[in-house]
Amino acid sequence: MQVSNTAASAPVSARENQKVEVVFDGAEGVAIKYLTWTEGLGWCCQKTIRVASDQLDELQRAITVARHRVRRQRADAGEVSQPAKVIKLPSLA
Repeated sequence: MQVSNTAASAPVSARENQKVEVVFDGAEGVAIKYLTWTEGLGWCCQKTIRVASDQLDELQRAITVARHRVRRQRADAGEVSQPAKVIKLPSLA
């Protein structure tokens, strides 16, 4: 059985020919990869950013701040935000 080091991949969106993957590099940290789809070749890595394990918390804070700023700009521009998707779990009773 082969174990994948890919921690996450961006969900399919309007940009079906682009995606971001986060790959675990062991104790060294992670690699963030930007990939594009090329007909005949498949997924091709365009850029790779390596983040040391001791910088992951700082990266997460920076992404959170950026996400909040983007949401604020959208709200100020009058865009309606999508409500969170809630998954109803089956009851045990």
